[in-house]
Amino acid sequence: MRIVVIGGSGNAGSAIVRALSRRGADVAPLSRSGKAIAGSPGVKADIVSGEGLDAAFQGVDVIVDSSNSRNPLDPKPFTIGARNIVAAAERAEVQRAVVLSILGVDVSKLSYHRRKHEQELTYLNSALEVSVVRAAQFHEWSVDQFEAGSALGAIPVVLGGRMQPVAVSEVADLCAEEALDPSGKRFIEIAGPQVRLSRDLAKAWQAATGARGLIVNGPFPPSMLDYLRSGANFTEQHKGRIGFEEWLSRRR
Repeated sequence: MRIVVIGGSGNAGSAIVRALSRRGADVAPLSRSGKAIAGSPGVKADIVSGEGLDAAFQGVDVIVDSSNSRNPLDPKPFTIGARNIVAAAERAEVQRAVVLSILGVDVSKLSYHRRKHEQELTYLNSALEVSVVRAAQFHEWSVDQFEAGSALGAIPVVLGGRMQPVAVSEVADLCAEEALDPSGKRFIEIAGPQVRLSRDLAKAWQAATGARGLIVNGPFPPSMLDYLRSGANFTEQHKGRIGFEEWLSRRR
């Protein structure tokens, strides 16, 4: 079985490539650079322009789409990119696709989430057999903001915001299992072991790292505040085992 991981050089994508490699899969990470990951030779293609996709999908049985947009205001990887991927996959007669998405994108009003939901629908309306893995926020999501704010002396938190953060490695394992042994479900959900307040995560991060800075309510857009207060980013379906403090300890 030949599997291509789109966005395979990114944080989630490279973890999925490693998870598939550990399971003995014939896997190739696809990216604009064509970078090899964990000994798996890379494939070079651009999902937005479509260049290289037809060649990349020849002889491929399954694609795993973990593509992301480096600029949250740029939706093209989820709109144009998804359409290009699906069209090329159908031409190459790829059988299945696993799409990595986010919990609650179908109800969130955040622009980034709406585009992710559009990506989901592009796949689901295709000729491919599709499984969408909706994940909670990765542990890195909060830490990236804490680190950026700490450099300026203020650690931003979401007032009243709650998360069920999950380790990328556990999401990657679920995506790999779905690629190799499909469950037949259209939607699969995964989150971390605990629901946590954003402020509690900031305190735990500060205690673990010794970082300085005042914990403050961050200037998040109303759509983000609504989403992280709604509970749409929680699930009981699949719960990871690696909590935030354990992840911080491993990271160090």
